[in-house]
Formats: sequence, structure tokens, C-alpha cells
Amino acid sequence: MRRFFRTVLFIITLEPALHAQPDPSTLIRESIERYRNNWHAAMQWGYTQIDKGEKETTTSKIFPLEGTPYEIVVAKDGKPLPPDLKAKEDRKFQKELTSRRAESPDDRKARIRKYEMQQDFLKELPAAYDFRPIGEETIAGRPAWIVTLTPKPGFEPQLPHSEMLKHIEGKLWIDKEDLQWARAEAHVIGTISIGLILARIGPGAHIRIDLARVAPGLWLPSKMNISGTARLLLLHDRKLNEQLLFTDYHRAPPTPSSKQIAQMMLR
Repeated sequence: MRRFFRTVLFIITLEPALHAQPDPSTLIRESIERYRNNWHAAMQWGYTQIDKGEKETTTSKIFPLEGTPYEIVVAKDGKPLPPDLKAKEDRKFQKELTSRRAESPDDRKARIRKYEMQQDFLKELPAAYDFRPIGEETIAGRPAWIVTLTPKPGFEPQLPHSEMLKHIEGKLWIDKEDLQWARAEAHVIGTISIGLILARIGPGAHIRIDLARVAPGLWLPSKMNISGTARLLLLHDRKLNEQLLFTDYHRAPPTPSSKQIAQMMLR
């Protein structure tokens, strides 16, 4: 009987700890790993992207093609492409398809690795930031922890694209059940260079990404908002005010046939 009461007491005292927010560093590391897993799993999914810029809205279909995504534009401002632009997109696609299918195994591996490297910098988040929990919030009906990310003084980037982490502070909303990012915000506090002379994004730019649970344990972007100022080719300032929507997620074959591609264009 005493053993029974000791067991009950242990469960009662343990229960609050199970629902308490875990160590923020541990939480971030686990959520990064799951985000990276999502990145790889997304290679099996196609979707529609709607890019709402200041001057026009572009609708694209994105799907896996021989190991990495391919984007084909299907509409402008809500209207299907005119025949000449559609034919141009079709020619671009056929050229890329032929090129990818003619690759050597080493070339294919290099292309896929180049794509994967785009998110390698996430590995350096624990080294680049101090994490601080600031509370909880419900996102799309699901409870999430909120953690702020403040750049650490003296951080030395080791991976491609990690340099920008020194100039960004952020905030993450991490779903309690799945330990997945439900929302991420980035606020630029320094100048970020893109390419050698392509563009620079100045302080004050803001990026917000909302993610959605599209399958058990799989979270993918649903919306992205970008605002701020960029200097293009170091000559012209351009206001950034853009929204991207990601919809119609569906499983897609890794190497779609012409018929399957046509069907995806009609979704």
C-alpha cells in the first residue's frame, strides 16, 4: 500500500514537469532537427505558390523533379498565361528535364547537395544565438511555446549563409505537441549581403513565416511576408512588400511523367 501511495505521489509531482516548458536550448535543437527532416520530406510533395508582389501576382506549381524542386509559372494576376508565355515555360521545363535526366550520378549528387546546403546554416543556430522563453500562444488552434533568439557576441560562422545570422534577431513559436516550428519571425538589425554584388538588405527588414501541419509530424510553409528595403546591384533601393502563399500540398512522384505533370498543372 505504501508503495502504491508513493507511486501516486510521484506521478502527481511529475505531471507539472511534463507540461512545463523544456530547456530552451534543448527545445531549439530538437525543433531544428525536425525542421530539417521536414525539408527532406518536402521532396515528396508538390504544391502551389502564389507570389503577391507590389506590381503583379504570380502563381506557380512546384514539384520534385529528379531529386530537387522545379517551379513552373502557370498564371499572372489570376489569369492563365497567354499562349506565347506558356510555350516559353514549357520549353524551359523540357530543357531542364532533359538536362537533369542526362546527368551523371556525380552531377546529380552535386545538384541535390547544393540544394540541401541552402538550409545547412540552421545547424549553427545554437552557436549563433542566446535563447529565451517568453511565454505561450495559440497558433491555428494549437498551443505553442515562444522563444526569442538574440545574436551572441563573437559568433564566428562556419557554414555557407551563416554570416547573416550575426545580423538577424528572431522569434520562434514551437508547437507543443509536435515540437515543430509553427511560426518564425526574423528582424534584420544589420546589413545582409546576397551574392557578391546582387543585393543588400538593410536594417529594419522583417520576415515572417507561418507553417501548417500538412500530415502527421510534417509541417511545411503556408505563408511568408517580407517587408523592408533592399539595394539591388548596390545602385537602386527597392521597397520590399511581398507575400507568398503556399497551398494545395499533395504527394508527388519523384520523377513525374508528362501526364502526371499535366495533371499537376490543372490542380
